[in-house]
Amino acid sequence: MRVCLIGPTHPCHNPRLVREADTLAERGHEVRVVAVRSVRELVADDERLMATRKWRLSTANIQRSPWPHRIRAIPARLRLESAARSFQRTGSAADAEIALCEAAPELLRLAVREPAEWFIAHTQTVLATAAHATRKWNARLGFDCEDLLSETDLPDPEVVRVLERAYLPACDYVSAASPVMAERLQQQYQIPAPTVLYNVFPLAMATGLKPPEQRPPNACLRLHWSGQTAGPGKGLEEAIKAAALAGGGVEVFIRGTPWGDFQATLSRMAREKNVPLTFLPHVPHDELVGTMGQFDIGLALERASDRNYSITVTNKFFSYMLAGLAIAATDTPGQREVLQQVPAAGFIYPCGCPEALAEQFRRWRDNRDSLLTAQRAAWLAARDRYCWDVEKAKYLALFERPAARQAVTCAT
Repeated sequence: MRVCLIGPTHPCHNPRLVREADTLAERGHEVRVVAVRSVRELVADDERLMATRKWRLSTANIQRSPWPHRIRAIPARLRLESAARSFQRTGSAADAEIALCEAAPELLRLAVREPAEWFIAHTQTVLATAAHATRKWNARLGFDCEDLLSETDLPDPEVVRVLERAYLPACDYVSAASPVMAERLQQQYQIPAPTVLYNVFPLAMATGLKPPEQRPPNACLRLHWSGQTAGPGKGLEEAIKAAALAGGGVEVFIRGTPWGDFQATLSRMAREKNVPLTFLPHVPHDELVGTMGQFDIGLALERASDRNYSITVTNKFFSYMLAGLAIAATDTPGQREVLQQVPAAGFIYPCGCPEALAEQFRRWRDNRDSLLTAQRAAWLAARDRYCWDVEKAKYLALFERPAARQAVTCAT
């Protein structure tokens, strides 16, 4: 079987796509990934990733730096701006396709270059591209919804809704990152129930990590947060306040590219509150979980006010579990759903309440047996249920379904 997965960003920043491509390639299928090349600093990470993969990567280059790339990117940027203005007048799916994805024409040219039995869109940004390719090759269409982009801070979320209305009914399958997200899509578009594929990781990513009970205890409680970017509005200021309120013996570690002057701002705040804070260097995605064994608690600080992230369960949450960290999570629908299944693995607290977070830090700092209980519960849950080794069976079953969808009718 030939499968083409289409992504809107570098594969090194798209772990869901990488997991799915790996799984299909391991089953002997011919897999090609079509994605963009937009950030110069991520090109090396993509090359490192591809050195160990069994699938092929084709990229549309829309880099804006260094200078020669910036000149080449001007037409694409102007095309996007023109489509966004036109969408305000027409509300058409054809304008929405370009307004949502700067590289839509380039991605489509790459996608249709080779035939495939399946074209799978990762996020709404490239949903139309996959649908066009499906029509070109009389193939089947899949869609993975990691984020509800219509509920983010896009300038015009109606752009996303237009594309979802146009193409979701044409999909042979839809997958989503959480039960709440799947239910929302089903209700909004009257489609069959999407398959829930959690943002979990292969057990191989934890190779070499010792179980929590075999690790030497840290002198201070070590909190860990990871993400692609570290910036305001992600709960990190709240973690610093809680660490200070805990009364000492708590250290904070952050791994993510700082946004703007955020590192200096947060470091100043930590110094004023006498909280040890360390920004950790970037590591390749495949190596991230293996670096977490030195920490005690994983911080899952999604904001309840974020209508998208509050209903999903992020990569960081499950990477903490796989590494055997106790989970400190804000009370959002997505995170609550998982911790209700594994209550011993951590706790939830009201978003915006550092006092409640500090209280739990104190309990785990002063009672290391209770901390170890939570760490071991997370470690075991990740191996029994919340790992890709288990979850991928649901993914592979999607390709065994008989075709039962509307004909793909693409905007022109």
